[in-house]
Amino acid sequence: MGTKYLKRFFKPTSIAVFGASETVNSMGGAVLQNLLESGYQGELMAVNSQGYEQVYGIPCVKALGDLPEMPDLAIICSPPETVPGIIRKLGANMVKAAVILTGGLSSLNAETKRTLHDEVRESARPYGIRILGPDCMGMLVPGHKMNASYSHMNIAKGKVAYVGQSGLLGTAMIDWANGHDIGFSHFLTLGDGVDVDLPSVVDYLAQDPYTQSILLQIDRVEGSSRNFLSAIRSASRNKLVLVLKSDVIRDQKVSHNVAPGLDDEDQVYDAALRRAGAVRVGTSDELFNALETLSRMKPMRGERLAIVSNGMGPIALAADRLLKKGGELSQLTEQTSNQLHDLLPDHWDGQNPVDLHADATPERFSETIRILSKDKNVDCILVLHAPTRLAPGVDTADEVVKVAKKTPRNVLTCWMGRATAIESRNHFYSAGLPTFISPEESVDAFMHMVDYRRNQKVMRQTPMPYTEQNGPNHQRAREMVAQALEEKRDYLTHAEVGDLLDLYDVPAINTHYADDINGVVAVAKSLGGSVAVKALHKDNVYPFCYDEKSNQRWKDLAMDLYSIGEVKHAVTKLAYRVGERYEDQDCMGFCVQQMKRGFQSLQINVGVTRDPTFGPMIIFGVGGYAVDVQADRQVMLPPLNTSLAMELIKHSRVFNVIQENSYQPERDIEQLSDLLIKLSEMIVDLPNMACLEINPLLLNKRGLLVVDATVSLGDAVEPAISPYPEHLSEKITLRRSKRAAVVRPIRGEDEPNHLEFYNTLSPESIRLRYFYSRGVPTHHELATWTQIDYDREMAFIISAPVKEGKGVETLGVVRAVTDADNIRSEFSIVIRDDLQGEGLGEILMQKVVDYCRDRGTLQIIGSTLPSNKGMQGLAKKLGFRNSFNAEEEVVDMKMMLNDPVEDWQIYRLQH
Repeated sequence: MGTKYLKRFFKPTSIAVFGASETVNSMGGAVLQNLLESGYQGELMAVNSQGYEQVYGIPCVKALGDLPEMPDLAIICSPPETVPGIIRKLGANMVKAAVILTGGLSSLNAETKRTLHDEVRESARPYGIRILGPDCMGMLVPGHKMNASYSHMNIAKGKVAYVGQSGLLGTAMIDWANGHDIGFSHFLTLGDGVDVDLPSVVDYLAQDPYTQSILLQIDRVEGSSRNFLSAIRSASRNKLVLVLKSDVIRDQKVSHNVAPGLDDEDQVYDAALRRAGAVRVGTSDELFNALETLSRMKPMRGERLAIVSNGMGPIALAADRLLKKGGELSQLTEQTSNQLHDLLPDHWDGQNPVDLHADATPERFSETIRILSKDKNVDCILVLHAPTRLAPGVDTADEVVKVAKKTPRNVLTCWMGRATAIESRNHFYSAGLPTFISPEESVDAFMHMVDYRRNQKVMRQTPMPYTEQNGPNHQRAREMVAQALEEKRDYLTHAEVGDLLDLYDVPAINTHYADDINGVVAVAKSLGGSVAVKALHKDNVYPFCYDEKSNQRWKDLAMDLYSIGEVKHAVTKLAYRVGERYEDQDCMGFCVQQMKRGFQSLQINVGVTRDPTFGPMIIFGVGGYAVDVQADRQVMLPPLNTSLAMELIKHSRVFNVIQENSYQPERDIEQLSDLLIKLSEMIVDLPNMACLEINPLLLNKRGLLVVDATVSLGDAVEPAISPYPEHLSEKITLRRSKRAAVVRPIRGEDEPNHLEFYNTLSPESIRLRYFYSRGVPTHHELATWTQIDYDREMAFIISAPVKEGKGVETLGVVRAVTDADNIRSEFSIVIRDDLQGEGLGEILMQKVVDYCRDRGTLQIIGSTLPSNKGMQGLAKKLGFRNSFNAEEEVVDMKMMLNDPVEDWQIYRLQH
């Protein structure tokens, strides 16, 4: 993404500090001292209206105009009321980056009725100056020898980037990290975020070669949740991203901040971050331990853990924690067991965990680790140590360090205690080995890495083949919702919900409606057998209408009514109970169904809710009218494919029940997965659908059946993750062969066809596309190419039915990646060798040009080798300007699509 402007923040060649002085407690003075002490190599300047000649040896001027030259970066520590004016002057003088450390900009100006925060934003807008802060601690970049913050100490160079929203938590993290010899590639907090936001910084760090992992501390998600998740999804594909989400400012009416049907917004954040491929930590202790893990662990080989200790007590704590967290103990090979039997006491049972006994010497520890490190079933080793006279802490630690440095496997350590353990831990810090205080912390740290590995696996699973949607039915569903909104209704009637489910091929029970008791009796007679009756009123037409004690769900129901007498009696009681609570105009009659609660049926709750931050979400879990469904409420962000739908099911208790009781578990899981995908389609098709609840959904040997469902409506809201842009698909005919084909955006399901397409390319086509010769792409690469974020990039393919046989094949692909500010989009294109002359290149290029123009991109660019005359000719034909780039030895192709309307856009086009 386009984050080049952030180099002015992280790699400035000159810095001016506004408000710098040598007075006590001067923030500007502290920043200037930190810059000097960190060894910053660029030019430093100071600005202070008091007229100092110098500050800590740095020349100082009274005003911006007195500076000998304009700085790359301005750091503002001046009083709040002066900040908007300084920003305006910086912008007018073409300074493009500013960090505002000053706080207190949120107070309201009585005259202008605006906050200083708003005035800063307005002052910057005409000039395109980018702003970090206000009220941030600044930033530290050890690799650039820059400490541009008010931190009380500097940081060491490392490979983990820290981005936070809390300045004080940031300084605490610096203090802790220095005490553990842990360094950072970048360290900054964002403050109130006038301009530079978390997604932009994450995008920059994701491309930084010196950053291997990213640690985020967030109190809230500012701005677009789609941008937030897009940035994290992109970064987590290549780097481990850990997130500490805290709730610093909680609304007094917490329920207003929680999606309907959920009782904890943590569920939503867990689901959102997991969907983005990040790993969430729950406490500051976990955050510190995660930093320990990130800084010292080697790449994960797998997730099977071997545990070694000199006592069963620590082993029991670690193994119990591991199993509760869903971890996996290594199963030792026979060879490993035999070798350990020769080394260990006779009481050892030959299994993992490995108890070395209380008399274990340092040599026994090290030899055991050496043997385990050669076991093919062991991916990581956790060494627990409790101090004894025979196993002194420091000596044992030194032996462990020696063997750990010789193995590619990760070795985690936990030296329990304090008085004698501190020195041992310091030895591990110096050796670069992860070490922890308790067995539980050790396992939690290991599981952070396991969770990341699992998240990545889920993100890159190849979905099942795509099934075409029923367009006409979905259009009728949209019309139904539009009609309800036109009638000023924020819900669908019970009958309309049944029609909606039918339009999406969701099997639902036949339901009959009656206005009064006599009507119910007449329906019951016609149905025969046992019936169920539900009273409809203004409240239970909405999803998740039950109260805290789950009473609402059965208060309006009468079930298992076998005789007409029972029907009359039960419905009379229902009518009386409803009549006590509602006026006549709020009662909506009754719905009558045959009882379908079979002895072998599993009741499930499934539906859609809407979160204030992340928008529509799909929920799934155990259901029924008389159980606490929220006790098993699993959540996932749409859109879903088969892999994601199955992952949602596996997290629920429903999955275990199916596995243990169903005689066709695969069929049941497949049917539930299909249902979840249909709900995902509804979310995309019906942006005004606020919530949908299906409860209960019956699952038995006959399949699925919806017994009851409700739908509420609201303002149109898009999913936080961009759905597949079906509207961009169009049918075409190839020029020469007249073969029918489709040009459309790529899907994750296209991965197998994309591999076949790549394998048809000649070495020359590959060289012209990638500028070098390369081998067959891996699954990891193919997943990255096909499972794209449609907000950030676009890939159009031409797909056609296979000439002989079933299925479709890919004929060509064009890809466009657009920068974050929608200034430029860079394209690349490749066509199958045997299809040259069919006009595929022109079709794809015109498609991507139109797409970029329609989304407001200013310029589209590309590069090709000088020998690729065909591409150069096609570009020229379409209106590109071609020019030879002598520095890169390529031909640049550029086309303006839209005119810039603001000064900052013009500046960006020029640089």
